Amino acid sequence: MITEAAIKAAMKRLPASGKKGVELRDTGPRGAGRLVISIRMRDQRFTVEWYAQWWRDEKRKMLKFGTFPEMTVAEARTTFQKDYQPDLLAGRDPVGPKARRERRGVTVKDLFEAYVDYLKARNRPSHKMAHHCLLGRLGAVHDLGPTKRAADICPEDIRSHLSKVHGRGAIVKARDARAYLHAAFAWALKSANDYTSDAGATNWGIKFNPVSAVPADRSEEANRAGDRHLTPAEFRQFWEWLQRNRRAYVGAGVLLLTGATGQRVTEFLTFEEIGYDRAEKMADWSKTKNGMPHAIPLPPQAVAVLDDIMPNKHGFFFPHAAKPDQSASVAAVEKVVKKYLKDHPAVPHFTPRDLRRTWKTLSGAAGVSKEVRDRIQNHARNDVSSKHYDRYDYLKEKRAGMEMWSAYLSRILAGELDNPVTRLQVAS
Repeated sequence: MITEAAIKAAMKRLPASGKKGVELRDTGPRGAGRLVISIRMRDQRFTVEWYAQWWRDEKRKMLKFGTFPEMTVAEARTTFQKDYQPDLLAGRDPVGPKARRERRGVTVKDLFEAYVDYLKARNRPSHKMAHHCLLGRLGAVHDLGPTKRAADICPEDIRSHLSKVHGRGAIVKARDARAYLHAAFAWALKSANDYTSDAGATNWGIKFNPVSAVPADRSEEANRAGDRHLTPAEFRQFWEWLQRNRRAYVGAGVLLLTGATGQRVTEFLTFEEIGYDRAEKMADWSKTKNGMPHAIPLPPQAVAVLDDIMPNKHGFFFPHAAKPDQSASVAAVEKVVKKYLKDHPAVPHFTPRDLRRTWKTLSGAAGVSKEVRDRIQNHARNDVSSKHYDRYDYLKEKRAGMEMWSAYLSRILAGELDNPVTRLQVAS
């Protein structure tokens, strides 16, 4: 039987095996087909996909229907047994998700699910926010109508939903919801002719993008660029509070690691044991916001945090409380900051994201160059040279930058830099 432990073990063995891929299968009665997971590796990145497998005329047939870990083992097994096995037991070839959608008509929920699956298949971290805005508890699908035909959605439906979100004071979320709605319908318009898409040739029935007629919110409140960063004294106070409350809040460890390294909150939130090289004190991510593989040397302060955490059996350092096969949510991290601000009303408001800007600012004061800071934080580099020709990993420079930052961080945590200092004072 396929288990998550077996999947993780196969992923660990694959790089040293010399093979390009491996498959794991469930057992079952003859003629019932098999649930299969295919694990492939290319350029040090894994592609892990779920398939329904069966045999006809001594030829193997397969249908892909999901990816791991977005679809868990339990979810994949249920989907296989519900959507594929009945046809196989009856002697019929099953059909894929696209054909099933076309049989019953394309609904709003079908469209949104297909768009989120498209983002997942391409390792886009934005799939979580897309799911939240489109399919979440307060997502657009509920206001638009999950069973309503996607082709029947009009600008008035979109405006009504966004007005409801905006009206409860969630101005930025309304802006984001419009962006994801526009992207979903734009994708549907193009995907029918996209030969690279799993949803290619699906007839969504959409003739125009209903979101285009709804103007975007250009107000300063909806588009204000963040400028909040913690001073050395604020950073030290917050760090000490997080250390004291690490056992009480799963998000506290994420915030410590974010503050110590400047990485995105979501990257440490989903960090797995397979990405931590304890011997080299390195953290590695195959999935990042900009799609570029990313690895950084860790400062001693971050190593101490990770080494004090025992990953769960699924490999997560910060698992979801109710779903241990998934990482904790961003809400768990936001909860910690809200609790801290409630306990310290004199501290000006900040968000988890502001810790990334804080690292950028304080590491600059430590003397780390902007280029090295950008590479440590994995900022996208869009010039032709960086995108297509520069394959140097800059590990030596990143390690030197982290050592410089670590020494400065030690001084912050010791209270030596509670008063504002200039870079020249630091150098002296």
